[in-house]
Parts: sequence; structure tokens; C-alpha cells
Amino acid sequence: MNGQASRLIQLKKLLEIERSNSITKTISVCSGKGGTGKTFFAANFAFQLSKLNKKILLIDLDLNFSNLNVMVNKTSENSISNFFEQKCTLKELVFNFSKNLDLIFGDSGRLNYPRISEDILDYFFISLSKMHNEYDYIIFDSAAGADELVLHQLMKSQYIIIVTSPEPTAVMDAYVILKLLNENFNESEKLIVVNKCNEHEEGERTIGNISTASRHFLGQEINKLGFISFDNTVHRSIVDQELILNYNPLSMVAQEILELSKRFLKIEHLANNNQPNFPV
Repeated sequence: MNGQASRLIQLKKLLEIERSNSITKTISVCSGKGGTGKTFFAANFAFQLSKLNKKILLIDLDLNFSNLNVMVNKTSENSISNFFEQKCTLKELVFNFSKNLDLIFGDSGRLNYPRISEDILDYFFISLSKMHNEYDYIIFDSAAGADELVLHQLMKSQYIIIVTSPEPTAVMDAYVILKLLNENFNESEKLIVVNKCNEHEEGERTIGNISTASRHFLGQEINKLGFISFDNTVHRSIVDQELILNYNPLSMVAQEILELSKRFLKIEHLANNNQPNFPV
């Protein structure tokens, strides 16, 4: 890996050319803290887009606290750690979950999990670019928080979906992510999802607080992707390790995720028609 990483300065330009010419869109789903429902949203959002006839690759980028495999009740012999350890290619990690939806799992509970650098993460994106023509969207379920590696990953995505909840600590953490991205001159499209809302007004108030702070302190407008209601059906689907879109497709939350997915496709379509930025 070290020998490969040393060639990244030359390869980065190639990566950006490939990305700018690719029809594949990259989406990072992130949160400032754990417990907001980030992985729940990422998995169900990816599945819903696949049901809308989009070809999706969902990648769990949490190298040692992965939850995606638990969420969907699937196991695989290989995880993304095997790629960073040079034991297999990314293509060999792909797990077909359903029609139009492929997964790459993260890892959990290893003392010797691979510690990666920004250069090695760049190498991952260069390798991933070889798979772009196979998917409409590649979605990253980011690790919680916003350390240097998470920020580096977010900077590589065209769309960043920040999942938060109405709690003041979660709202503050969502703002901190926006602030850090702003300080790094990130030009990705930022979208906010407010999860676990007791009522519609609570979601509106939460997104209003984040939007006001972003506009006032960062001089930046953000898009509301939407709200997801607090519903015990979500808890039961997680306990039973089944996506809520399968567990109870007629539930309020399943319908809300459908509307969020449709709204995202409209936002992406409008951005594409208006010459979107390709962050470097």
C-alpha cells in the first residue's frame, strides 16, 4: 500500500477527470454524533432509491464500529478492511443485497483494524472510480463525528446528507460539521435530514435553527431534505434486523423515506441541469 500511496499525487488528477466525466453521483451520509439514526437512514434511503430503479452501491466506511451488516442481518467473509490490508479488490467485496442494491460492509471489534491515512483513502477513491460506470449513485455511510479522515471523505462527495435529531447536542454537532466543511471551502451540496421528530413542527423548528445559524455565521444556505418521525415501528424493525421498507412498507416512516428519496432525485436533477460542482 505504501508504494501505491506514493503515486497518489499523479493519480489524483486522473481521479478528478474520471469523476467529472462520470454520471455516477457520490453521496455521504454523516452525523456529528452517534445515535441520530445515520445508518438506519443510509440503509433505507439506499434501498428506496434502488426500488425507484436506481443502481446503488452502499459502502460502510466505519472501519471498526460497523452497523450496516447488523442492520440488514447479513454476513460476509470480507469487509472493507480487507481492501485496506491488500487482501482483495473492492470488486471482490461487493455483496448483492437485492435488485439494484449492492453493499460493501465495514468491520467491527478488531484491535488490529487498519489505520489509514488521507493518502490511502485517496487510493480507495481512485480504486472506486473504476466501478463508477456500474452505478447511478454510490452512497457512503460515514463514521460518526468529523475527524480529519471523515472530513477528507466528505470532501470527495458531491452530496452530503447530514442526519440530525431535535436534541440541542445533535443540532450543535450538525452545525459543527457545516462549519468545518465551510472552513475547508467545500462546495458539495449539503442536505439536512431531521430524524426522530415527535411532530412536524419540531422538525421545522430544528431545520430552521440550523439554517439560521448557517446563514448568519457561515453565509451559506442549506437544503432541507426532510423529516422522519419518531415511531416505535423503527425500533422494532431494527431489533428484527430488517429494513423498515420491508418490515412495514405502509408505515409513516417508510412513506417519509419514500418522499425524501423522491425529493433528493429532484434536487439532484435540478443540480445536474445547472452544471453541478465537482468538489476536489
